[in-house]
Amino acid sequence: MSNSTPVLSTPRNFTPGATHEEQFKIEKDGLDVIQDIYRYAHTGFASINEDDFNRFKWYGFYRQKPKDSGYFMLRLRLPGGRVNADQLDTIASLVEDYAHGFADVTTRQTFQCHWLTIEQIPDILARLDAAKISTVGACGDITRNVVGCPVAGIVKDEILDATPQLWEVNNHLFNNREFSNLPRKYKISVSGCRIHCAQPDINCLGFFGLERKVGNKIEAGYGVKIGGGLSSAPHLAQTLPVFLKPEQVLPLAHYASVLYRDHGYREKRNRARLKFLIADLGAEQALAKIEELGNLKFERHTEFNFPVDPETDHIGVVEQKQPGLWFVGISFAGGRVRAHELRTLAALARKYAAPGQDRIACTNKQNLILLNIPEKNLTALKAELDAANLVWNPSNFRKGCVSCTGMEFCNLAITETKNRMIALVGELEKECAFYQGKIRIHFSGCTSSCGQHQIADIGFRGGLTKVDGKQVEAFDMFIGGKLGANARFNELIKGKIPATEVNRTIGRLLHFYEANKTTGELFADFSKRLPKEEIKKALEPEAVA
Repeated sequence: MSNSTPVLSTPRNFTPGATHEEQFKIEKDGLDVIQDIYRYAHTGFASINEDDFNRFKWYGFYRQKPKDSGYFMLRLRLPGGRVNADQLDTIASLVEDYAHGFADVTTRQTFQCHWLTIEQIPDILARLDAAKISTVGACGDITRNVVGCPVAGIVKDEILDATPQLWEVNNHLFNNREFSNLPRKYKISVSGCRIHCAQPDINCLGFFGLERKVGNKIEAGYGVKIGGGLSSAPHLAQTLPVFLKPEQVLPLAHYASVLYRDHGYREKRNRARLKFLIADLGAEQALAKIEELGNLKFERHTEFNFPVDPETDHIGVVEQKQPGLWFVGISFAGGRVRAHELRTLAALARKYAAPGQDRIACTNKQNLILLNIPEKNLTALKAELDAANLVWNPSNFRKGCVSCTGMEFCNLAITETKNRMIALVGELEKECAFYQGKIRIHFSGCTSSCGQHQIADIGFRGGLTKVDGKQVEAFDMFIGGKLGANARFNELIKGKIPATEVNRTIGRLLHFYEANKTTGELFADFSKRLPKEEIKKALEPEAVA
């Protein structure tokens, strides 16, 4: 906001002592831990205070599994998922030097890496700072990485380029001590993409492109959804009945953040996300509170047309709105990417992008996109991608898969997910070659749903079961999730499937879908139309010869 932002008269509702987390945030703000991080780099892992471990999250650092291992995971903050070739080289060099040679693209359009030690952190932060990359707010009770359409400003059919508003919102909330003590994590998306690839339905605050007719002209602006989120208690965001001009995005974002900061629930950690406050208020009352806090009045609007088949990841070889330029998506199963692959992509961006326009975008389906490629360079670029085993023409299984970190590194996960997803994609490409339709398959290693399994066509949630008296990893299988028009979370169809049977179970389901769908019927609609018992029978081993 500008310097003219009104001083708030409403006191912050910090509820001192409501939970241990609320207490340690009052004792020391998360942003104030930075000097401690540098001090601990000299005194070592064993000297780190337990509350400071939690404050480390404000700078993107989590303890890796097991918690006493001495290793950290780090997330970067890349607003809109944007990097250039030099920045990607910096990330690759850190991954080579400290992270065992690999990183993961996340569902919030950034990178995370593992195996970092406290002694390495000063050098890591210095090198990132030199590359103009931050980690502030990548984790913690603060505004997380602000996401948007990875091809904003270049995709042909967008409603409007939301890049200016994304950066306004990011720059206002980034490293801002007015909003560094929120009740829980706070996730925002800002996009003008026609297919809602930035998933406003599941963000705490999601701005989306909106058109309306004014006289004989079409005016482009924004709608906004509020109160979305997943985890163990998923909520779909509610649509506020407003039409926003571009200059109104930041004021609404500011006062929605004030609403959350000052009125969000802090008494119980498991009810502290904004979604619980909005569920209680409802869209109309939430909007009224936002307007009251900011002494604002937004124009009412009630006609919304949401995409029927949203969430396409912009993967492919696609012509841009800029004449003669194209973007090329590269798919990584489960988001796992090697340092040498990052270096290759940086080099290819420099070599083949239009002069001075090297740019790479992270997508929320854990893939990467090379932007601004002149048409005359496409053939050579694709040949070099093929030579490097970088997949630019992926199967629908590969480009539709999402995976959380899993028990390899996460202290909450029950099952392995990342490497299992990589293996599963290969199995499905071989065993289910008959299926050529779009399909989204997501893995979450626990109920926290970092793999966003509730919104997938086929979602898996990690668990355990017994086979021949021995405990083995297993997954609960959910089907029929979708966002956009008629958004809904998927439903449990089969529990405790041994991990070794996941690929065959998916195969049976896809066979059944192919045999029983109507012309053009989306998988989510098929899953809703057919009786669940009928689908369950199709998942049994004897269902497919």
